[in-house]
Parts: sequence; C-alpha cells; structure tokens
Amino acid sequence: MKKENVIKALLIFGGGYLAFSLYKSSKMPKVVDKTTKNFDSTPKANPENAKIVITAYMDALNAGETPSRLTELNKECLKEFGMKCYVNDKNEVIVCDAKGNTISA
Repeated sequence: MKKENVIKALLIFGGGYLAFSLYKSSKMPKVVDKTTKNFDSTPKANPENAKIVITAYMDALNAGETPSRLTELNKECLKEFGMKCYVNDKNEVIVCDAKGNTISA
C-alpha cells in the first residue's frame, strides 16, 4: 500500500468515528446518578406527623409484623414524614427524625 492510501484511510475512518461519537453523544439520554442522596429533601418533622408515625408503628407491632416489615415501614415513614420509630431498652416506642433527634408526640 502506498503511504497516501494509508493516510486517506486513516482520515476517512477517523472522521467516521468522530462523526459517530458526536451523533451518539447527542442522541443518548442523560443519566442521573441516583446513588447520591439529597438529605435536604427530607420533610420537616412535626408533632402532628409524629402521632401518625407512632400510631402506624404501634399498630404494626401489635399486629406481630416481622422486623423486616417494621424496617420497611420506617423507610416509608422517613421518606414521607421525615421520622422513624424504634423500641428502646425500656420497651418504649421512640419517634426520631432522620438525624436521630427524639421528637415528642
């Protein structure tokens, strides 16, 4: 092969690759990274919602729900109300916010 033909082939394939990569990047949808969490989007905890959360948790405890279901309930309550519940050593149900601060119901 002649040197001129090699240069032409490299220019053609290089230009094609460049055009393809530009086309592909413009047509591809932008993917949002869902692994980063925005902690500011958690709702503010208030006493009215604390009553709802503690009632739901107590009803689930009284119904004999498994610990995994209680954890799932806590995730939902944290997402919707910004609070979760747990049972302390004295068998008292405690409501706390996302940072772990206790909230009085």
